Parts: sequence; C-alpha cells; structure tokens
Amino acid sequence: MSGNGTEERPATPPKDPVFRFLGGCVMVVAILAAILVSGALLIGWRLARDESPGRPPETFLVGDESRYWCIDLKPDDKGLLALFAHVDEIEDAKRRNLLKGTFLESFPLPHRRPRLDELAPFTLEFSLAMSDPAEGLQTPKAWAARGTFSHGVFRLRAAMKIIRFFMRRDPAKVEIRNVDGIAVTQVHDVNAEFAFANVGNRLLVASDDARMSAVLRHDPASLPAWLPELVALHEDIAIDGEDAWAFMSATRLGDLSKPFFTSGAAASFDVDDRDELVFRISVKGAERATEGRGFDGTREDCLTLVSAFLPGIPVDAIAIDGEGARRGDRPDMEFSGRITDVSKRLAALVSEAKGFRIRRRGQEPIAPETPSATPTPPTRPRRSGPRSGTPGEPPREGTPTPPR
Repeated sequence: MSGNGTEERPATPPKDPVFRFLGGCVMVVAILAAILVSGALLIGWRLARDESPGRPPETFLVGDESRYWCIDLKPDDKGLLALFAHVDEIEDAKRRNLLKGTFLESFPLPHRRPRLDELAPFTLEFSLAMSDPAEGLQTPKAWAARGTFSHGVFRLRAAMKIIRFFMRRDPAKVEIRNVDGIAVTQVHDVNAEFAFANVGNRLLVASDDARMSAVLRHDPASLPAWLPELVALHEDIAIDGEDAWAFMSATRLGDLSKPFFTSGAAASFDVDDRDELVFRISVKGAERATEGRGFDGTREDCLTLVSAFLPGIPVDAIAIDGEGARRGDRPDMEFSGRITDVSKRLAALVSEAKGFRIRRRGQEPIAPETPSATPTPPTRPRRSGPRSGTPGEPPREGTPTPPR
C-alpha cells in the first residue's frame, strides 16, 4: 500500500496481434458468406419465380386439331405401379447378365430405380393439325405440346430461364417475344424450328411462334362444335382409372389402295396390373366423310385406327376383341382390344433410344454375337515354301531389272 492511500489498478495486458488478425479474417469471411448467400437467394428467387402468377391454364386446343393425345399419370394407379416394377425387373436382369462372370457380379451396385411418385401427378398433352383430308395426302401443318408438372416446378422455371439466357446470345437464331406477359422463345435454326414458353407449372412447346400465340391467346368460346362432341364421346367410353385418352377429327386413314375416312373418333387407354395396355375406341358416325368409303368396322379398319392412335406399335402386337367394331344404340361404332407385354416393349423402346444416342455420338452399340447370314470365306492357307525375295525362291521369268 502506498503512502498516500491510493491503490494502483493492474495494467491491461495487450491483445495478441495474431488473434486480432484471425478475428478480422473471421469477420471478413462471415461478411463474404452473407453476401454470397444473399446473392444466391436473390438469383434463385429471380430464376424460380412465376412471371405470371394467378394466370389460369390455357385452353390449349385451338380448334383445327386433327389428332390429340393426353397422358395423365397418377401416383396411386395400380397398373402403372406394376408397370414400373416390371420395367425395373427387366433392367435388373439386364445388369445381372452384363456383369455375369465378372468380379462385379457379387457387388450390390447402386442404381436409380424408376419411381412413379417422383413423376406423378403429371399430364402430357400433344395436338397435331393436318391438312384437309379432301386434298388427298394429308401432311402436318402445326403441332403443340404441353406438360403440367407437380414436382420440380422451381427447377423447371430456373432451367428454362437459363436455357433462354444462353440461347439469346445468338440473335440470328433466337428471338424472344412477349405474348400477354409470357416470354415466348422462337428458335429458327437450320435443323430445328420451334417455340417454347414456361407458364406457372406448365411447359409449352409449339411448331412455330404463330401456333404458340394461338395457344396462349385462344378464346374457349370460339371452339368448333365438333370438339365438344368428341370430348363427350370420350366420356362415354372412358375406362375406369384410364391413364390416357385421345381423339381424332375428320381424317383420312389407310393406304392409297384402300383408304377410308372418319368424321371423328375417341379412344381411352389404361395400363392394368396384368402388364397390358387396354383400349376402347368409339368411331363417330361411320358414314362416308368426303369421298371413298367410311369406317366399316372390320378388323383391318380397327387395326388401322389403333395404329393411327398408337404410332410406332407394330400391327401384330395389337389384339382386337371379337371380330371388329360393333354398333350400339347410337350410330357410333365401338370396339376394344389390348396390347400385351407392355413392360417388355417399353424396355425395348428405351434400349433403342439408348442405341440411337450412342450412334449419334459416333459410337456403335455392342450387339450380341450372332451367326451371319452370309458365310465368311475361309482363310487361305499359308504357303509352305520360302517367302518371296529369299535366296531359296526359284528365279522369276521376265526382263531383269537393269543395273543402275
């Protein structure tokens, strides 16, 4: 204690400069992380936000469609669940055969299994407008497609905006227009010409900008009278729990030697738990439409009509119930049938698509070794004598080479 009675406070030890430097670095890193997170959230919000909130779904149908398909997938459909399980079993069998006899055979290799609940509910629509059947050979004029998603909507919006951003860097091939507040991207390249737009949870693609504008701006009150009739025709034949339906307006079918005309037809499709695609089709009015004959209801006419609704399906895979179409209480004619082994045919289509992608990349898919129809000529045996040019070879006749 000092003589004047005052106490001296202990001196505060100076802070270590290393800790002050580390503390400053932590603060800088925290500020930069906050800026990055805020920027990422802002960019993500701008990419994933809906540009037209509250806009009702489009009518989609314009009124000149010759054919229309609608696929409606539901997550609790028993037939689709069985189909996904069958496809998964087929893919597992392919993997086991591929790895058979290798050291990877005993390893449980992970793979992504197809799951219906990750895709459904999902609706895919496609419409096709063709030339007048009275003109003879019908050719496509315009088409449109619409997908309504329930999963990954934010990723869909962000992906469309990113694609549009990179595509618009070439203004000679891409043009962006505003149609009622919707950004429509028109692509006109040498090998492709189409237009696409994203509206809410829907993705629309059309053959050109005019078709896209018609789909977005169409008034439902201006639809032709035959369209509600075909929709009502579908409702009369709809299968319980159907997975898809389609309609066909006045069109010409068949080959050039035996053509026939239909004034309209509607079809209902359903995948059941027996791995079958069951269909029911009703043909409106079976009378002659323009020229030639109308739909007679024979098995050949029924097969032609089913092939028109399901392009790419071979005729021998289609089984028609009974002897053909039958006439009910109304003037419409109706028939039904089925396609068996849907999972195997779907797996074959997927394999063909993979092989096509490999060929597009300049590679050849590996095919199993099968005996060729043309026999390979046998290899000529080697000569037992000395090779040409050796001292033991007999001299050749002819004019000798003059010395240099």
